[in-house]
Formats: sequence, structure tokens, C-alpha cells
Amino acid sequence: MSNTNMAAAAGETRQAMVRVWMAISAIWVAFWLCLAALIIVASGMTVPLDNQLGLFALIVMTPPLVLLALGAAFRWAFETLFRKRKLSSHAI
Repeated sequence: MSNTNMAAAAGETRQAMVRVWMAISAIWVAFWLCLAALIIVASGMTVPLDNQLGLFALIVMTPPLVLLALGAAFRWAFETLFRKRKLSSHAI
């Protein structure tokens, strides 16, 4: 496989993984928004609780952002590892 083909495949893989992350994050956020709407409707709340919206936003947004950060860290680690192996194999 040539270097250009490998670079194109790496770019496509990266885009695919970002799309998977976006889909999982959208499902996560939609689930929590539906759950919050159901709780508000079932309990008969007329005024949203402003002091709890910060906690709700933290619960909803933290897992997708942590997942994105972990993915970026793993990608960086693997690229660094393979770059070092590639350099050491060329030196021999």
C-alpha cells in the first residue's frame, strides 16, 4: 500500500470515528432531554428549576466530552507509538 493510500485510509477512518462519536453523543443528549421532559410533565412542574439546570447540563455534556478526549488521547498515543516504531525500523 502506498503512502498516499495509507494517508487517505487514515483520514477516512478518522472521519468515520468522529461520525460514530457524534451519533452516540446525539443519542445520549436526546435520551436525557426526553427523560427530563418526561419528569417535568409527570411531576407537573410549571417553572423549570434554574438552580438545577447547571447540574443537568453537567450530567448531559460530560460523558460525550470525556469520550472525545479519550479518543483523542488514544489516537495521539498510537500515532506516537507507531511513529517511534517506524523510525526505529528505518534506522536498522
